[in-house]
Parts: sequence; C-alpha cells; structure tokens
Amino acid sequence: MNDVADSLHFSDAYAVVAQQLGKARQQVVCGLDGPCARPLFDLLLACSRKGVLLTLVVPGEIQDEAPGIAWERLTALGAQLYVLRPGAPRLQTSVCVIDAALVMNGALARLQALSDAQSVGVLLQADSALAEDCAQGISQWAVTHALTQHPASPQDTSPPAPCAGSALAEFDDPLRWAPAWQTDLLQAHALALQADLAEMHRTINAFDQAQDAAIGPLLRECLDAKRKHLQQMHAQSGTEEARAQADEAQDNFDRYTQAQHAKPAPAPALDPAAQAQMKQLYRKLAMRLHPDRVEEDEKSEAQALFQRLQAGYENNDLATLQALEQQVLLVPQERPTANGATQPSVGSRSPAQQAMALRARLAQHQRDREGLLRSATWQTLSTQSNWSVWFTQQASYLQAELQRYSQALAATRTP
Repeated sequence: MNDVADSLHFSDAYAVVAQQLGKARQQVVCGLDGPCARPLFDLLLACSRKGVLLTLVVPGEIQDEAPGIAWERLTALGAQLYVLRPGAPRLQTSVCVIDAALVMNGALARLQALSDAQSVGVLLQADSALAEDCAQGISQWAVTHALTQHPASPQDTSPPAPCAGSALAEFDDPLRWAPAWQTDLLQAHALALQADLAEMHRTINAFDQAQDAAIGPLLRECLDAKRKHLQQMHAQSGTEEARAQADEAQDNFDRYTQAQHAKPAPAPALDPAAQAQMKQLYRKLAMRLHPDRVEEDEKSEAQALFQRLQAGYENNDLATLQALEQQVLLVPQERPTANGATQPSVGSRSPAQQAMALRARLAQHQRDREGLLRSATWQTLSTQSNWSVWFTQQASYLQAELQRYSQALAATRTP
C-alpha cells in the first residue's frame, strides 16, 4: 500500500475509499464522528459480505439522523456494531483502519458517491504503527463508552446489555475528547491540506508565468490600445460615461503594469524527479516547521521559516527547500522532559486545545481551498489541460481586440 502513503483525496474520495475497502482482506476497524452516510454503509456492507471482520462504532443520538440504514444487515454478517451512549465522547475526525496497515480519516461519515471537491477530503496514510494506535483507540473508545454492542439474536427482544464502563460520568463537552491518536490524525490532515493548498498555488504560479511568457506583451499592448482609444473618445465627447470608461481602462492598464513589475523572476522548470523531491521535502519540513508544533517562545522563528517554506514551494524553488532542510537538521526534533524522557515539541496546550486549534486550521484551509477553486485562474486550469492551446486561443482573441482598438483609435484621429 505504499503507493497511497500520505495522499489526500477530494473529488475522487469515494472512488479511493471504495478501492481501498475493496482491497481489505482481514479486518476493518471504523469509528465515525457523525451519522453514517449510505454510500459508506454500502461499502462497509460489501466488506462484510466477503468475510472481512468489521468493527464499526457510531454515535448513538447522531446516528438517529441516518434513517433508512438497516444495521441488522451488517450484524447478520457477523460485524461488531457499537452504538455509543448519550453523552459519550465524540471523535474529532472519522477514521478507518484497513488490515492493520492503512489509515483513512477525514470526511468518511459524509462520504458521497458524487464528487465533492469542496470538502476537507479523505487522507490516506500507510503506517502500521499509526494503524495499530488507531485500532486500539477505537476499540477502547467503543468498549468504554458504547451503550450497546451488536449482533444480538434476531429472536432476542430484551433490552441490550450495556457494555463495560457505560456507567462512567457524562462528558461536559463530548467534542473536547482528544486522545493523542486523534490529534495525530488531525495534525497530519491539516498538514496534508496545507500542502495541497501550496500545490494549488504553485500550479497557479506556474500557469501565470507561462501565460506571461506566451501572451504577456500582447495583453499589455491590447490594454494600452484600449485605454488610448477610450481616452480619445472622452476627449471628443466629454461625457461622464466616456470619462468613467477611460478611467477604468487606465486603472486596468496601471494595475497590470504594476503587477508585472512586482512579480519575481520566473523559477526554473524542474524535471519530474526534482518535482517529486520537492514535494517530499515540503511534507517533511512542514511537519518540523509548522508554528502549531512548537513552544510559544519559538513560534515567531517557526513562522518565519514556515513562510520561507511556503514561498519556496509555491515558486518552484527547490534550492530554498534544500537550504531549509540543512538548517532544520541542526535543530533537535525532540527535547528532554522533566523525567529525562523525550517528546516532540508541540506546544503547551492541552490535547483538547490542540484538537480545537487543528479543527479551526482545517476549517480555514478548507475555506482557502474553496476560494481558490472559485478563482478565475483555477476555473481556467480546471477546463484547460493543454496550456499551449489555451494560450494560442487567447493570443488570437487579443490580436483581434488589438486590431479593433487600433482601427478605432485611427478613425477617431482622422479629420
């Protein structure tokens, strides 16, 4: 499963989850943070039908919002279904462990067969140690906080017996429950989503650079001809409408010129091997440098380094990432605790506070990603796979516009 290690999926999330669950051979352990959508239920049911041992944990009162799902179909196939008692702690993110080797987390409970590019996505990690932690965590969570465990005999109409530990005190805020394995998943998801954002920015930057090289001078010439034509029209008519049009054309020309002057020099193109190296370096450095992973007195320095990392990656600057790698290799990743042990520097906040901050960061990254998806440049990128063809089409359009404005300008100057 190394081909899926640390991969984040959005519009293809359903297909990827279906593929990985279809590969399951021994065991699937799944815990959900909300109502189970029918598409996920059907995929889990298919796992059970082929003999895979399934353990599924669902929130009780939330699961009531998922009508029409026949849970007895799972239990009849031997699946272990746990329904949590009211007030039990909730997962910060849904998680599914496949064959003690692959971990999936993210928008699993809300998984839909139709594409959804505007979700937080589903993160896949091929990590056996993480898989073991998650499977154990889900099992402990279920046994301690479940109201019922299925299957029950179809003829047994008596109330189900509570699982061990169901008499524990209610949680004041079930959503603040955040064991280490859950915060680890949130941290990995947030970093993967941030890397996806950086990749989108990098693609946009590469497109802008290619577009500037292909049609930049022609576009500037066209904007210049348009503003001159409209200025001439205003000089002749003197109307407020003509003045407004001339001012707008001048502003567009000035903004484009200023933006071109402010742009950095184009980054050199990288071959596929260098591109892969840069992506790997970015993920590695983001785990070390993100400000949320350091103590308060180190946040300022970490923020500066992380901004360098972001800028380097978005501008296709492999040399900057390599220099940062050498720099952070000199900084210990772990620090001693009071008893002499070592632990990662992740700040002084409680696990619940860390989880809340990570969820907020995920939400912000999702909003940022949605903004990019709606941007004009990304809309173009999503519909134009061949940049050269697009630039040729735009050049033809600009040539026609330039000719039109040039002819109109010449006509207004003719006595």
